[in-house]
Amino acid sequence: MRILFVLHQFYPEFSGGTERITLNLARGLQRAGHQVQVLACALGNPPGARPSAELAGALERVVEGVPVLVLPRSLLPGGAESGFAVDARLVATIRAWLEAREFDIAHVTHTMRAASAVLALQQAGLPYLLTLTDFFPACYRINLMTLDGARCAGPERGTRCDRDCGPSVWTDEALRARYRQGRDILAGAALRVCPSEFVARQYRHDFPELDFAVLPHGLDILGMLAAQPQPRAPHDGLHLAYAGTLIPQKGLDVLLRALAQVDAPGLRLTVMGARHGDPSYHDDVDLLMAADPRVIDLGEVSQAKLFGQLKNADLLCLPTRVPETFSLTLNEAAALGVPALVSDLGAPADAIAAWGGGRALPADDVHAWAEAIRDIVRQPEVLDAWRRRLHLPARIEEECFFYESLYRQLIEAGMAASPAAAA
Repeated sequence: MRILFVLHQFYPEFSGGTERITLNLARGLQRAGHQVQVLACALGNPPGARPSAELAGALERVVEGVPVLVLPRSLLPGGAESGFAVDARLVATIRAWLEAREFDIAHVTHTMRAASAVLALQQAGLPYLLTLTDFFPACYRINLMTLDGARCAGPERGTRCDRDCGPSVWTDEALRARYRQGRDILAGAALRVCPSEFVARQYRHDFPELDFAVLPHGLDILGMLAAQPQPRAPHDGLHLAYAGTLIPQKGLDVLLRALAQVDAPGLRLTVMGARHGDPSYHDDVDLLMAADPRVIDLGEVSQAKLFGQLKNADLLCLPTRVPETFSLTLNEAAALGVPALVSDLGAPADAIAAWGGGRALPADDVHAWAEAIRDIVRQPEVLDAWRRRLHLPARIEEECFFYESLYRQLIEAGMAASPAAAA
């Protein structure tokens, strides 16, 4: 099969969860003998990229064996980070490229900055499948959190957005129109897939007329097993690990402030993650880390080093302020035998409630996080009890197998419904 992946951004400029999921799928499907292509957007100048000879205005490069085309942000209309505006010329350009390449199916893993590409898919008659890695089609703030930090129950067809989050650049009608546009993109997909029941419940509530399937993300288990743990002195105290982007939503500052309140021999924290977004937030966490010699900041690390550090940790900490839709890191830690402290939001909290392996704590509550760490220092045997309850997540090979089967079903259904087939 000839498979096109479409998303908002990609390596090496961005390396978040959606990018990792897309790269894992693309590589897995390549190994299964399929031809893959990634189409994304670039905010800057990706290193090593060169002008594309096949898609006008795009840049091309190869990432871990996967061919990637990126559209410079300047080609997209304003507001592509928050809405679904399209550029007619860009739509026509992408459509012509799609028809020349003769893809069998497209897999959209994020709709931000991708509205022009999705419209081109629709106009070219190319079936597309959506994997909903967050709530962008329903929420311009992405995570269904209001401006004052409260959990949002849903957009209510755009009316709640105006009431709880309406900034001056949005009118109430524009917010309702955005909801309709998001619904149209969802409705146009041949299949809508969510990585967790938490996500599916929310989308079923927000778009009750549509169906949503659940397929958890798979993990690179072989890569994890091959990773070498970092050297560690025996019984040197509780070792915490944080892995995630350094942005306010991920809540690293909450963990750092909690750690500062805990006095325990040998306690330490390893921080791993890329820096994106607000520089003032980076300055804040840098000051907090510099003030505590027990914190080791490794910055952005390779997958092999991430797995090695997780193997060496006693406990993963995910203090997110927003509801996560899956959390690759939580599942990778579980596969490596590492329990976790998580915020009581989203899919990670659901996972802890379902199979144990840790504890869910109030989001943004420094005192609660500090007290939980103290409890573990006082009673480290709880870690053994949590480890015994950890589950083994699905492998990337299993996820690829299921998606490959879905692609074939959708392609066959499209062929059966085509005018040529009917004739």
